[in-house]
Amino acid sequence: MHGVIALRGRIFRAAAACLVCAGMLVVTCQAQAQTEQQKVQQIIMLLRLDEYQQALTSVDQMLRESPQDCRLLSLRGMSLNGLQRPVEAAQSFKQALRYCPSDLLALEGAAEIEYARRQPDAAVLLNRILKMQPDDITAHAMLASLYRAKGDCRAALPHFEASSQMFAGHPKYQQAYAFCLADTGHYKQAETNYQQILGTDSDEAVRFNLALVQWKLHDAKTALATLDPLLETTHQEAVLTLGARLAEETGDTPTAVKLLRAAIVERPKNLANYLEFAQIAFTHHSAQVGIDMINAGLTQLPNAAQLYLARGVLEVQLSKFAAGIADFEKAHQLAPQLSLAMDAMGIVESQQYKQTAALNIYRKEARLHPKDSLLQYLYAEALSESNSTSNTTKEAIAAAEKSVAIDANYAPARDLLALLYLRLNDPQKALVEAQAALRIHPTDDVALYHEIMARRRLGQTAEVQKLVKELAKMRQENTQRRKASHRYVLKDEMAH
Repeated sequence: MHGVIALRGRIFRAAAACLVCAGMLVVTCQAQAQTEQQKVQQIIMLLRLDEYQQALTSVDQMLRESPQDCRLLSLRGMSLNGLQRPVEAAQSFKQALRYCPSDLLALEGAAEIEYARRQPDAAVLLNRILKMQPDDITAHAMLASLYRAKGDCRAALPHFEASSQMFAGHPKYQQAYAFCLADTGHYKQAETNYQQILGTDSDEAVRFNLALVQWKLHDAKTALATLDPLLETTHQEAVLTLGARLAEETGDTPTAVKLLRAAIVERPKNLANYLEFAQIAFTHHSAQVGIDMINAGLTQLPNAAQLYLARGVLEVQLSKFAAGIADFEKAHQLAPQLSLAMDAMGIVESQQYKQTAALNIYRKEARLHPKDSLLQYLYAEALSESNSTSNTTKEAIAAAEKSVAIDANYAPARDLLALLYLRLNDPQKALVEAQAALRIHPTDDVALYHEIMARRRLGQTAEVQKLVKELAKMRQENTQRRKASHRYVLKDEMAH
């Protein structure tokens, strides 16, 4: 970003400031003032001619007589900057500011140097300039660039907008603005700006970001058309994975699978791509294909708990319950906090555990491993889904309570307990478990639903009305979060 905004020389403004004098020098007579004014003019002329060493020598001579002259200290800063001595130049400008805090020439000189050096006080100096000159486009542009470089897009946006007339001549600057729009959720405006840039700049990052923004605007078809030229010419893993998601959403599963395979070849240790492949395999009832790919992934990532979890789900889809349980156990061993209900792929569904064969396996395994929180939970879930008799529900509650006794922060067991207590018409206990689950995972919409049901039975009408609105909002946000996976990120124009 350093090259986006050219640093400004203020020689001509310096000349005007010097000619006015404005009481900066204490003079004893008009002749003396005229002589010193001529010397200042000579220094300015030397600066114009890039004779920086000679200008520095002259200004240092004058400073011996007037060491607190802001004008001379600023000219000294300009001379030092011309000699590629920015640290000393900044010190000279700041010394001028100590004597004249509102001296615009010193402010601008110090700000430009500290901006180029990316020093923390650059923003402070630029904001001081804007207090004096609110419409200074270059100061706005410098601040926008600084905030963007720090990742503070919200702070950068108003300064981008105040300096938008610079976009035409600086496509990278407009690209930075578009990035910040997208980063702060202003996708429609970001799309407009990326389209404008793409008309004059074929930068791959612009095309990728435009496609990503269009996807976030729920226009997968247009996004895929935008991305197509990159898919034909690049092997970048980020491009391939985004293309795969877009192809799947537009109904072209074969292309999605092809692109995902290519992405995995490019980055064989990227866990997310294996999970994405497993998701597609599960959705299209192609469990064995998914298992084969996960097996390949486990050769690269042998300790990835999510891969074992995903493989277990696919094995259950094939009715390979013993293998599925073994994989669930392995996943839980590697990552005890991993939640089936909160799994990133969202592919574990309770109906997969309804069969009697599954229940028998869970019962046997739960007895063999009484201190395994996950197995106790799976057993409780299988019981809860087998039938709805009172005795079975009580047995399921006992298993779920064992699960939370072993691991109090295991949210799926808390969710299940809330459901089971509702079945037994014990809303007070259901409320306790639902609230416990929400403390563990504040975005657990299942737990919030159980809380609503419990409060409704307890007659807490006002609370129910409030929570229903919260549930609608939470489910919408959770759906968007699952669709717009965080692993699809904008390409950073600062890296190009």
